[in-house]
Amino acid sequence: MTGSRPDGAVVARIERLLPASPDAVYRAWTDPATMARWMSPFGRAEVTADVRPGGGLRVAMVEGDVRIEHTGEFVELDPPRRLSFTWRSPYTGTEPSVVTVELVDRGGSTHLVLTHERLPGEVVASHEGGWRSMVERLAVLLAGPSGVAGQREREEEAKR
Repeated sequence: MTGSRPDGAVVARIERLLPASPDAVYRAWTDPATMARWMSPFGRAEVTADVRPGGGLRVAMVEGDVRIEHTGEFVELDPPRRLSFTWRSPYTGTEPSVVTVELVDRGGSTHLVLTHERLPGEVVASHEGGWRSMVERLAVLLAGPSGVAGQREREEEAKR
């Protein structure tokens, strides 16, 4: 849902209820191996992430001969409630855009609110669609039998 801030700036914003705890969802946003499984609206992703304030982020979305490089830097990390990072790609203009992910516990599920700010106006809708597709892929990953949500349960069971 494209929206605007009080200052009139247009932002891409999506909301989604995810079938996992905020801890599991936060891990899915901060573990490069897990991110690589869902962080592309098409094809596959290659991800490297130094998950700390000021740490770098690189996401290459790959499908066939198409490779779209994205880079950024983690700005804020507040596990398991919020994370924010800058986002640059060939489509985001000269200044870095900013992605903020907020996670709210809904009794075993997580309400995710993603806001992507500082985008050129002509790419807001396409970025919103891209994020919507990626978050849907994340939801499928979290819900699957070998998904991230079940990983913690398997780890707890193995300890017993």
